[in-house]
Amino acid sequence: MQEMGMDPQPMPKFLRPAKCRMCGHCSIGCPTRAKWDTRELLEGLNVITGCRVTSIDIDDRRARRVRATKGLQHLTFEADFIVVAAGGYGTPDILRASGIDCQPTLFVDPVLCVAAPMENARQNRQLLMPFVSQRGKYIISPYMDWLSFFFKRSWRQPMDGMASLMIKLADVEQGDVCHNRMRKVLTPLDHQLLQQGVNDCREILMRMGAKKQDIALGILNAGHPGGMLPLTKADAATLHSPQLPDNLYVSDATILPQSLGLPPILTIMALAKRIAKNIAAEA
Repeated sequence: MQEMGMDPQPMPKFLRPAKCRMCGHCSIGCPTRAKWDTRELLEGLNVITGCRVTSIDIDDRRARRVRATKGLQHLTFEADFIVVAAGGYGTPDILRASGIDCQPTLFVDPVLCVAAPMENARQNRQLLMPFVSQRGKYIISPYMDWLSFFFKRSWRQPMDGMASLMIKLADVEQGDVCHNRMRKVLTPLDHQLLQQGVNDCREILMRMGAKKQDIALGILNAGHPGGMLPLTKADAATLHSPQLPDNLYVSDATILPQSLGLPPILTIMALAKRIAKNIAAEA
């Protein structure tokens, strides 16, 4: 990648290196807790698991209570402030069930991996996305694609003998989520950029010794859904859409105004911290 002028740069990680066993299981569950996750922020909170939020009761520009089901139980939770953070796939359904409209501006950061057999690559025992090359509207990074390995026949080779590169695209904000179903069609521009990424990956793999006829595409999937209640410049100070009741906030990728084509975790965490400070100041 350096030879091709692609300027690969280290990818920041939420990682405790001393605990990492280099097992390659980053995306399917870190067995050693080397990878940071939000469980470390839950001390002192009452967390109710196995609970499915259905809607929020709203009256006179105030969110009054959250309605949910837990098995056969119907539960309600009253609160002074309510934050919806069910992700870019789950949040729009909750908002619409509560009478708050969303926009058909779904982005998904499409992910496509390109791979080839490579003896003793051992990528399945390496850190995922250790470095990244920014290619305009998409990135390329080494990534062992477990999804394609389990569900695509052409990938069913010994995992330690596969080299895989991931393309993550900043797609056009056009699509919808309704009743737990996603409707998303890639535009001609999206397809053009994905093909550019595939061509880049093929050249990288062939420079590494892969044969062109052995290179295989993985399963195209949605990386990071979001964008259906996009913030505007007018919302920059409050991070609160005027479509929401005064005491109801959304704190996930739903409020991002455009696809990043990058891992959004730092951006979402920064938004969440700012929203928390705004709520604390208002309270």
